[in-house]
Formats: sequence, structure tokens, C-alpha cells
Amino acid sequence: MQLGLFHESRPGDDLPRLTDQVAAMGFASLHAHFPAGCDEALARRLSRSCAGSGLAIAAVSGYANPLRPDEAPMGFTLAQLASLIALLPLLDTRRVVSWSGTYGAGLFDDHPDNRTPAAWEVLHRSVDELFPVLEAAEAVLVIEPLFAHVLDGPARLVRFCEEANSPYLRVVLDPPNMLPPDTWARQAELIAAAVDLLAPYVGLVHLKDMRLQDGRLDLPGPGQGVLDYPAFFEALARAEISAPAIVEHVTLAQAPAARRFVLAQAAAARL
Repeated sequence: MQLGLFHESRPGDDLPRLTDQVAAMGFASLHAHFPAGCDEALARRLSRSCAGSGLAIAAVSGYANPLRPDEAPMGFTLAQLASLIALLPLLDTRRVVSWSGTYGAGLFDDHPDNRTPAAWEVLHRSVDELFPVLEAAEAVLVIEPLFAHVLDGPARLVRFCEEANSPYLRVVLDPPNMLPPDTWARQAELIAAAVDLLAPYVGLVHLKDMRLQDGRLDLPGPGQGVLDYPAFFEALARAEISAPAIVEHVTLAQAPAARRFVLAQAAAARL
């Protein structure tokens, strides 16, 4: 398994030093996150730095909330997401990741309107409006689900992809995002079913973990929680999913240990 690392990039960063560090750890690619936004200058600098370090850019973050399009919960409004897509050729990548969306005040907040036909149509319209710029950039929008969002699980993800029927749309396979804590006792069964169902639509795999701290959901790095990695990786192997796999929710200091954990689990599953 060739792994990438989720890493933040800001205009003032020493990007060659950072990408050299990531490559020296043994990672093959980067999922670039831009908490302060991205312009042409940053896109060109990051692309040059990654190329100089021998890293591919597997994907970039354009996390917007399609149901609250003028907010920027992780650095991007919906309009800014469209502008980022236009920069993807400069970044030499085709994948941009964004949320499926919630009417809740926070990204992890559910809302009763999320399951309504109106919310479904708003999400469709938002994604449809991005297809022309995605086509122009020869790019793919990879939607990340969350169990509190409109696309809260595998069945609704598949339905949405089938209705959109576009080569410019794929999904992030990320079990902790799709498993509410009250389902964790059945996670091996649910993960296997989700991977089988989503396999044709997977554009990116995220690797993190899940646990409860003081009764609240926490999403740490791989190996730091209760996610059934053997069940997850065995399902990936059966489905022959080859999308880039990205270690996330770790610092640079934690990244080598996370990589070792993931590779050991992958070897055990013969992935």
C-alpha cells in the first residue's frame, strides 16, 4: 500500500522543507489542506515543492458546506471551492474533496432538515453547478460523508452518485465518518457492507480512527481508537480498491508511527 499524508499548507510555510520531511518518512503523496485558502502563487509553490521531493499531490481540500454555501467552515465557501478547482491543473492533481453538507450550525451538527427532499435537491444543484469547472480542469469532486450530513451513509452516497451519473463525482471512503458510536458494536459487519457497496464510487480512502472521550466523539489518527482495521483492510482487499489512501488527523511527529501501524495492518490483510 502506497500511503499519502494529510497536511496543511499555508502561504508563509517553508514548503520544500515540509515536503522533504513528508517524503523522508516514506509517504508517497500528499493530501494538501489550505486553512488560509489557496491562490495561484501557493499552488505553483506547492506543486514545485512536491515535485522536488518526489511526492505526488493525491488530492486537495476544498471543504465547503453546500447547504450553507456562504460559510467557510474549513477555509472555503462554495464559490471559493469553484475557484480552487480551477487551480487543480497548476497543482498537478485531479481530486478535490468537499463535505456532503449539513444545515447544522457546526460541521458535526445534525439537523432535521438534512434528510428532507429539499436538502437533497440543494446538494444536487450545488454539485451540478460545479460540473462545468470540474470538466474544464479534468478534475473529480470527491464528496466526504458524515453520519450527521445529508449523505449520512453508504446507501444515500450510492443513490446520489447514481442520480448524478457523472465521471466527475466520487466519494471518500472513511468508516469513522459513517459509523455513529451506537453502531460500533457492529462495525465489522457494517464496514464490510459499506466497502462492498461503495467500491465502484471510491475516489479516495481516508485513514484515521474513532473513540469516545468523556462521552464525546473523537477522531484521532490510525491506531489510536477502536476502528476495526483488520475488517476494514480485509474489505478493501476483497473489493480491490486502488484509490489513494491518506493518513489523516496526525501531526508530523505522529505521522511515522501512524504509517507503521497502517502498513502492518495492510500486510496482515495482504492488501
